[in-house]
Amino acid sequence: MHVSVGIAEGDLQGDTNAVIQQAIDAAGSYGGGTVELLPGTYTLYDSVRLRRNVHLVGSGDDTILRKCDGARSGFVVDADYGQKKVTVQDPAGFRVGMGVLLSDDRAGGWIDTVTTITLIQDNILFVNSEFLMDYDGDRGGVVYNAFPLIAGIDVDSVSIEGLSVDGNREKNWDINGCVGGGIYLHRARKCRVVDCTVRDFAGDGISFQTTQDIEVERCQVLGASSLGFHPGTGSVRPVIRDCRSVGNGHDGIFLCWRVQAGTFERNECLDNGRYGISIGHKDTDNLFQGNVLRGNASHGLYFRDEKTTNAGSRNRFLENTIEDNGGSGVCVDGHTVDLTFEANVIRDTRSGEERTQRVGIQAGADSARIRAKGNRIENHIDADLLGDVSVEE
Repeated sequence: MHVSVGIAEGDLQGDTNAVIQQAIDAAGSYGGGTVELLPGTYTLYDSVRLRRNVHLVGSGDDTILRKCDGARSGFVVDADYGQKKVTVQDPAGFRVGMGVLLSDDRAGGWIDTVTTITLIQDNILFVNSEFLMDYDGDRGGVVYNAFPLIAGIDVDSVSIEGLSVDGNREKNWDINGCVGGGIYLHRARKCRVVDCTVRDFAGDGISFQTTQDIEVERCQVLGASSLGFHPGTGSVRPVIRDCRSVGNGHDGIFLCWRVQAGTFERNECLDNGRYGISIGHKDTDNLFQGNVLRGNASHGLYFRDEKTTNAGSRNRFLENTIEDNGGSGVCVDGHTVDLTFEANVIRDTRSGEERTQRVGIQAGADSARIRAKGNRIENHIDADLLGDVSVEE
């Protein structure tokens, strides 16, 4: 089945998420198919939710999915676990069909509730799903318009291709990467994201959690407030290839928990606000090849501080370029073991006081079996190698 959607042409016509969702639901009910988004700017008031075997295809930079301006309010009455309504201080800006997030100062991560408004009566918002915890109005309880712009939850064999996602960051508030992103997959299998751009999203650019066999190719995340690419929560066999992560608030690529047997190759992580690539909790047995980590504010490649059983061990790094970062080229914290660095270039390309990359490979006191073979490591402020690194020519 093939359904085209356009602003003023196509099988279905409109300029919001509602018409896109109508096309996806039609293809999904048929058993799958292609939904083609014709050129134009579509305003999203809620997520575009994918269905099994549906392929969402656009025209590259000419097909723009733009987040609506945000609305936000505190509570008049606490929003309790299991409820499906919240009494707000100010209902202005909210509308039926709008995606919202509930949180407070104790929430975050997986216990933020992302839901959709079904009815508004005076200052009471009714929603379509139960709250995941008690949200306390006296402890920063808040509801605001935030959601993943493209969401694939409990799906398999979907693809997202040739779309430009505009997060409208200046007029929105952040959603955390466990429950959202510019493009977001959760409990998804055998899905592809190809030739997409996520720009200025309030949160993570592309996030996928609890997934198997996700491929992200030729995508870029530009100017997200948090992470560029965020695989995590038990995502196995991910592939991120030929992608760019530039100028994001935190890390270019952040491997969260239990990202294993993945391939990360020919990606560029440039000028991000923290690390180029961050690796941590049980992120093991991955291959990183041909990546460029340059100009990031802290370490180019960082291994987080984890105990022996949880460390990001047994990862291989081949033919990467790690240069001109604000900390070390590679910093290995925690009880991380069995890392192999081969044929990489790790350096600062500048001279004198212009240099910022302090150490080439910095192995922490609790790390072990950090092996380096045939690398070019040079021109660092403090040292090319620091700590117990085994070097082979």
